[in-house]
Amino acid sequence: MIYSDFHIHSKYSRATSKTMDIKHLSLYGAMKGLNLIGTGDISHPKWIDEVKSETINLGNGLYKSKYNEMRFMLSTEIATIYSQDNKVKRVHHILFFPSFEVVEQFNDSLRNYLANKGKKCNLSSDGRPIIGLTSVELCEIAFKISSKILIIPAHIWTPWFSLFGSMSGFDKFEDCYKEYSNKIYAYESGLSSDPLMNWRLSQLNNKLLISNSDCHGPNVDKIGREANVFKGEVADFSYDKLYENIKNKNLAFTIEVDPSYGKYHFDGHRNCNICFNPIESINNNNICPVCKKHLTIGVLHRVEELADLPLNYKPKNLIDFKYHVPLIEIISKLLNKGVKTKPVNLIYNDLIKKYTNEYSILYDLELKEIDSSFKGLGTVIKSLRDKTMRVIPGYDGVYGEPVIEKV
Repeated sequence: MIYSDFHIHSKYSRATSKTMDIKHLSLYGAMKGLNLIGTGDISHPKWIDEVKSETINLGNGLYKSKYNEMRFMLSTEIATIYSQDNKVKRVHHILFFPSFEVVEQFNDSLRNYLANKGKKCNLSSDGRPIIGLTSVELCEIAFKISSKILIIPAHIWTPWFSLFGSMSGFDKFEDCYKEYSNKIYAYESGLSSDPLMNWRLSQLNNKLLISNSDCHGPNVDKIGREANVFKGEVADFSYDKLYENIKNKNLAFTIEVDPSYGKYHFDGHRNCNICFNPIESINNNNICPVCKKHLTIGVLHRVEELADLPLNYKPKNLIDFKYHVPLIEIISKLLNKGVKTKPVNLIYNDLIKKYTNEYSILYDLELKEIDSSFKGLGTVIKSLRDKTMRVIPGYDGVYGEPVIEKV
């Protein structure tokens, strides 16, 4: 199986770790169980140079790390901000590229297109460029260069910056991408939604749902917290195979955090300590009872607004998913100690040395074997596999919290 996390950021993006580099991504990614990672930020000149110098070009659109067997695929996230129908739209997109040559052509075209419109395009300012183009213009630029570029709307439900975001998004997929809608083969669900929620929109059921971490740090509690699993062996994989798998919706399963874990699942106001489910918000006219301002409407509420299919609807030829909580976070909860403390990391590292990687422990290992290595861990992992683990919902930028009994 090929375990992949395509949406990450480098150390050249705002609010990211200085260790978001090829070496640490390779090492931590392998501990997690990944074998294919998107580079992220591949429009940034310094990151381009680092990726080129610290990977080996395999000649198939993928690049092998010089530190281990990790493969990388060229990707970036681009934020578009523009006005449409007299409203400001803020939509983020993930782009996949088949080669550095195509990346360089895209970067040049982006600069030239914006320059002709009298706008600046400084790709060195941030790893995730923020540009004044429409989603349609972005597609036009990319697809003129190569039909093998993939454009995927990122974390489509995030309130402030996404395709369906409650604060600046659209109600219909086609209103965003218009004539290019049929060339957008997939969408990213984001941490605050899962397949069960997205299946309720008939307009999405001809697209492939993918899941990624969108991590800003390489540590094992961030990288690979959501992922995509393809059938096959990574040694035989290529960008062309990846492209065809996404276009033809050929995915074994996705790895998802429980949507309550995401930091925009429920509605609320972080500063006012108000967390509401959609019914509570509606009963309060979507107004915060403390500050009397509008609540940040979360993903669950927004899905309910747009869904045209019933709860628990399952499409034909559905792609299964598995829930995930970072193993180090589970250990931290069981010991009632911080994720970065020595006892937690000693147990985590011992488990990885014994069983190779985190995904193997969470999804493949016999529960009795897990419990024999660390008492109580097997019970928690069983609840994860059964999808019965309770999670206190996140809201307005606050992550949810898994409910795990300490040893």
